[in-house]
Amino acid sequence: MAQNTFRCYAYRAAEGYYVADCLDLTLLGEGQSMEEAISELREAILCHLEAARDSGWEQDLIPRRAPLYRWLEFYKRFFLYALRVLFTGRFGDFQTWMERPTADQFAYA
Repeated sequence: MAQNTFRCYAYRAAEGYYVADCLDLTLLGEGQSMEEAISELREAILCHLEAARDSGWEQDLIPRRAPLYRWLEFYKRFFLYALRVLFTGRFGDFQTWMERPTADQFAYA
């Protein structure tokens, strides 16, 4: 499997409820903490990649970009977070990263 990089972000959706979203695979993870939501998303990414490989549909399922409304939601949240940091100096509750699964993370590796 070729090395892929997937754009992801996580945010606090409500008090004690976090969501992590992979925009390049249209996958979500949820949890009671940001770390839990990110962990759930990472597990979903690995399961998706493994299933795509096993079914022979890698070309069709990787990447599987999120619809426009999900990208707009990301940019809205990113913009509002940047404004909050700028005006209040408060960090947290929002994180972006590039997920790069490696071959040794897969069950078949």
